[in-house]
Amino acid sequence: MLAIQGIAEAGSGHPGASFSAAEIMGTLYFRKMRHNPSEPDWNERDYFINSKAHSAPGYYATLAIAGYFPTEEIKTLRKMGARLQGHPVRYSQHQKHHSVPGVEYSGGSEGIGLSVSIGIAIANKLDGKKNRVYTLLGDGESNEGQVWEAAMAAPKFKLDNLVAILDRNRIQQDGFTEDVMPLDPLRDKWLAFNWNVIEIDGHKVEQIIDALNRANQIEDKPTLLVANTIKGNGIKHMTNNPQWHGKAPPRKHTPVLLQELESECLIAPSIIAGERENYEEKVRKAERGGADIIHLDVMDGRFVPNTTFFADTVRKLRRITSLPFDVHLMIEDPLKHLQDYIDARCDIITVHVETCYETEFVTIREKLLNSGISPGVAINPSTNLPDWIYSHTEDIDVVIIMSVNPGFAGQKFIPEVLPKMVKTSRKLREHGFKGYIEADGGIDATNLQQVYDSGARILVAGSAVYGSSDIHGAIIQLRHKANVALEKRLIEHATNIGTRSDWMKIRKHILIPLASELEIEGELHAIK
Repeated sequence: MLAIQGIAEAGSGHPGASFSAAEIMGTLYFRKMRHNPSEPDWNERDYFINSKAHSAPGYYATLAIAGYFPTEEIKTLRKMGARLQGHPVRYSQHQKHHSVPGVEYSGGSEGIGLSVSIGIAIANKLDGKKNRVYTLLGDGESNEGQVWEAAMAAPKFKLDNLVAILDRNRIQQDGFTEDVMPLDPLRDKWLAFNWNVIEIDGHKVEQIIDALNRANQIEDKPTLLVANTIKGNGIKHMTNNPQWHGKAPPRKHTPVLLQELESECLIAPSIIAGERENYEEKVRKAERGGADIIHLDVMDGRFVPNTTFFADTVRKLRRITSLPFDVHLMIEDPLKHLQDYIDARCDIITVHVETCYETEFVTIREKLLNSGISPGVAINPSTNLPDWIYSHTEDIDVVIIMSVNPGFAGQKFIPEVLPKMVKTSRKLREHGFKGYIEADGGIDATNLQQVYDSGARILVAGSAVYGSSDIHGAIIQLRHKANVALEKRLIEHATNIGTRSDWMKIRKHILIPLASELEIEGELHAIK
């Protein structure tokens, strides 16, 4: 969000490249790299070389959130006399007034960063250091011959301390990469140069983490992650659109763009719903159907009336998919069993406030954060969040508001939870909560828009998905309803700030399929 604010304020910059690499840079700085914002030249740090330097707004945003400089400074992007210029300048003490703390490499000319990274990696090996070097490459800059000279050199020197990450968004300045200068078969080319190559979805944090962990195990050769991404990801009208490679949005659109970035919606099928069948097959069907995450309801037969499965099942399911696991522990004494679920490699673990006191939750939260797992809390339909939760909101990623009574699958949605969801969401935001509100139970196409409008952004759908003979179609229908709810809210926001017609013009190709449900056919028809 900081990146789009800076670009809009400057009136220039590269939103597309910043958004395609957002999860990559965020994962490195917040989940993987050793670094110290208070000591940018710390001797034990890992190095990040941003070779595709035109993604500077996204890079600056990452550094600011990590604590290298105040977030407000992003509004000085590309301003005269500012240190946040269009291409970053390597930080040094003697020019600290016009260089950026944390920046290791002065970018600008494309294709050079991998060579610089090789030099750093060789120096670290000669010095006997364990520092790792991470390099972000663009697929457009891979047209440069120097990239391939560097690609030959790194395996020669057996640089297993080097990981290059190729942001494969398939768009460069002049159009689509495969029209300008085809790169495929990309994987085969790097394999032929004797690199260890791992292909991932560059917007899936869990896949990035897993690939980086696997790269750590490789000896005597460098690793390339081919991160398949989408240029402009997060803003629908910028998505996969070459014109947004280096074009700033109008400043007046910024509030609406920020709302869209804050409104990501995730569809989470619950595998205990529907017919009792092989859980592995249910996970596979959800993944093929386009689910965002898998919801796993763990019931112990004590806190709730029924029993489902436990950590051993979660561990087996983890082997068959890279989709995030959202594990909802409906169990007594969750702290006692927590390590089993940490070891099962869950991505989100949520415990009920009805089953733990504040001191226990603090211990649970710390264990999860230290293990790289997102902590969450859940409340039953008749329960309110306890007051102590509001002093921990910055360290909670998910709050589940049950929309059915826990313990059974296939229940009907309880509409009375909607006002509670609105009130709880508002109060959490007032106390600094930046995570997801999750609605769990009875979500289907008839009520999803109401749930979305009430503040939920993770939508757990059981029978609506697994009760359908067409799981892919069911997920598409749910996502469509979420898109209608989002576009309605964005149009309302644009109307309130006086940019409705301009917003609808720039958004026209997105709105046309939704026009009937949004009741805007006439307006769209009048837009030239």
